[in-house]
Amino acid sequence: MPALEWVGLPLNFGYANGKWFAKVSRDKEEEIGPTELFVADPRSYTELWKRLERLDGQRKKSITETIGGRRVDGWINPRRHLLPETDKTKWPLRDKDGEPDDPWIEELRIVLRRLSDDQLFTWSAQYSSQRGMGALLDAAMKDCDGHPGLCPVVILKAIVKGDTFIPDLQIVDWRPFGEGASPPPNPARAQQLQEDLRALHAKYAPKAAAAAVKKKRGDMDDEIPF
Repeated sequence: MPALEWVGLPLNFGYANGKWFAKVSRDKEEEIGPTELFVADPRSYTELWKRLERLDGQRKKSITETIGGRRVDGWINPRRHLLPETDKTKWPLRDKDGEPDDPWIEELRIVLRRLSDDQLFTWSAQYSSQRGMGALLDAAMKDCDGHPGLCPVVILKAIVKGDTFIPDLQIVDWRPFGEGASPPPNPARAQQLQEDLRALHAKYAPKAAAAAVKKKRGDMDDEIPF
């Protein structure tokens, strides 16, 4: 499947120290100051699944598949059991503990613009960081009726959860997103993504499972709202 478009620079969060970093080049990160202001674009919110595999001759995993899209286009990530490769006995084993390693990982994305220089960033959240993104979107949805046509302005913080940190984006104002805003909804995209998901099953699922998926397409459609 084609890779999803990346906007601007990566915005990274440190689970171990609760700090935010802008990845300005392949080998360089810059820490985000505690008073930096960003405007977030809720319309850009994207859910996706990535498939990772260690290819021959490589030490690190490579992304071999991506599937996903924006919520405003009608895409909601299917649950893991609706993706191919659900048999844990056939997963590769992790080096650190020898346990089965799921080749698929879920990721959420949103685009932000730094107000000090108009630089665009994409923040991608995995694992516990997804709670921070969800909290931001919930807060924005709750207050958006009072700020029509505007996007939340946030500062990037973190809160402690046990022995790690999770992102905490605090809304301090509202304003237009400005240049680089995500385009209007495209309902036709949802149908294409549905077809892409079926193609993934055909590519990776065993023949018997693939036949079952084809036979029960109507059932699967009920569980993946578009």
